[in-house]
Amino acid sequence: MSPVDWQEAWKAGVTPWDAGASPPALRSLLDRGVVPAGRILVPGCGTGYDLATLARADREVVGIDLSEDARTAFLEAHPNLPGSVDYEVTDFFAYVPAQGFDFVWDYTFFCALDPDQRNSWSQTMERLVEPGGVLATLLFPFEDPISGREGPPWPINTDLVRGYVEDAFEALETAAVKHTHPGREGKERLALWRRREP
Repeated sequence: MSPVDWQEAWKAGVTPWDAGASPPALRSLLDRGVVPAGRILVPGCGTGYDLATLARADREVVGIDLSEDARTAFLEAHPNLPGSVDYEVTDFFAYVPAQGFDFVWDYTFFCALDPDQRNSWSQTMERLVEPGGVLATLLFPFEDPISGREGPPWPINTDLVRGYVEDAFEALETAAVKHTHPGREGKERLALWRRREP
């Protein structure tokens, strides 16, 4: 399968993954107090709904994506947000921030990557998440067992992701998701991982 040109997809307005709002699972994490103050990263943030949802006076929220068009849409929709919110158009794998992050939110990012990029994803997450910080993965589309269906989105499950993070992260929580966007019912699982201390 040929790689997806994400910039061209945004430019053409062909974005079926864009659900128009943050997933209920993220709002649930916020309600439960799981998302800390400090530095928050959202890779593959698209139109930036999650950046707006996470924005708070005591947080520095950073979103990264490959599309300048998605960034423009975000800035037009959210001109005034609390705290510090920064949207960078850059490659996740080459991203080198001034300091690491206390919390990373990965939703429809891991599943969009070519499977050949998964080792690089885990190495980059290990580099970006501060020791003691949390990587939150909302796994979609969840399949157990995983089918041979090609992506993106590529079918994933908790065991698959665990295999990529377990050297640097410990599992905190895995749970089925009760409330989600229409059409994604039963296709999401939440898994939280804490970055091990060196």
